[in-house]
Amino acid sequence: MQQAQAANRAADGLHAFVHGLERNHYGWQAVHLHLSLLKPQNRRDYQLKVAASEFDALLRRYRSERFQLGNGDVLFIWESSERDAVQRVVGRLRYLFSDDPLAAEAAITEAADPSPGDRLRAFGEDAPEVPLEFCSWFDLDRDYDRLVRHLEDYAGSPAATNPLLGADGRQPLDPARLAQIETKLAGLDISDLVRRQAVCSGPPDSPPQVVFTEIHVAIQELASRLAPGVDLLADMWLFQRLVETLDRRLLASLHDGHTVAEVGPISLNLRLATLLSADFLQFDETYLRPTDSSVVIELQLVDIFAELGAYLFVRDFVRERGYMICIDGLHYLHLPLIERRRLGADLIKLCWSPELLEQNSAADELKQALRGGGIDRVILCRCDSAAAINWGHELGIRLFQGHYVDSRLRATRAPAVAAARRALREQAVP
Repeated sequence: MQQAQAANRAADGLHAFVHGLERNHYGWQAVHLHLSLLKPQNRRDYQLKVAASEFDALLRRYRSERFQLGNGDVLFIWESSERDAVQRVVGRLRYLFSDDPLAAEAAITEAADPSPGDRLRAFGEDAPEVPLEFCSWFDLDRDYDRLVRHLEDYAGSPAATNPLLGADGRQPLDPARLAQIETKLAGLDISDLVRRQAVCSGPPDSPPQVVFTEIHVAIQELASRLAPGVDLLADMWLFQRLVETLDRRLLASLHDGHTVAEVGPISLNLRLATLLSADFLQFDETYLRPTDSSVVIELQLVDIFAELGAYLFVRDFVRERGYMICIDGLHYLHLPLIERRRLGADLIKLCWSPELLEQNSAADELKQALRGGGIDRVILCRCDSAAAINWGHELGIRLFQGHYVDSRLRATRAPAVAAARRALREQAVP
């Protein structure tokens, strides 16, 4: 019952916006990306978040709204006679998912669309009578009623169960809930929420050697403590505001000496806005300068392209002060589009995925893209198995991060820890 009520409240947001345009919908357009019909391996959470974030720059350019649906679909509605900029975003997303039949074969048209139920019945059949489409376009000057019917059909489709709410029924993050979280966060000691994960080098059959250690706040644990039942990712702009608050708290804990006792190379995943803040300057003066430690700044690709001008300024600013820059969170389909040297970055992080083992036909292109940017500057992250390490070594990658690397590191250190404990017991007073 509670989940159904939450779904109804969430659905009201989209339907209220569309019905609010009933009397004045001229000049408005919409596009609905049917990402829920992608193959399962192509609609993982991080891929869907990247897809939704591609519209962020357009939110500032147009009077518009973007809706991230609970099943992964994206609906973007904007007021403008111009469509080229939106089509370019859709084109980039089709390229991102180009190895999926939905994106590779479906034509982007303005023809009347089949209902979601029809699409589902067609999906998976050898010769579907109803064509699957990557997205549906609506010119509300003439298609307003069709959009309303489309949303009504969509809400009733079995595939669209609670489309505006996560499958777990959590409440979306909104300004009021964000304010409550930030108030709680102001008086919270985050030291027990800070996590470390090493980036290591070394071949698969040798003990890993730590190159630097990433320090970050455990977002999921923070959410369960401060905001149980709230989906922090429901609104990416509000989530970015929360992350910037966490950035400042993390920097404060570092320069106060409460989190990092040892001196050594570290990396911090920060937002561009944080790097331009007084908190970062204080961290630079009180933590980095006295210790002369090496620090890598990790920046999300989405953050960089949302504010490319700000990135170029920040890049020069931090590099002049001795920091290195790493572009984080790259999917392998991003590689042909990203030139590390032109962006002035020192490192890139490529996300491991088991589907990389199946990319035999694209192996040469992938190798060329990696080596063109400097294979020694690539970190393969999210490594959860030996297969990830072996795959990376075959391509020439020598830097790795992930749970499997952590387990190997613990196994390597275990004998030394045991020896230290034995020595301590031997020195104890009888």
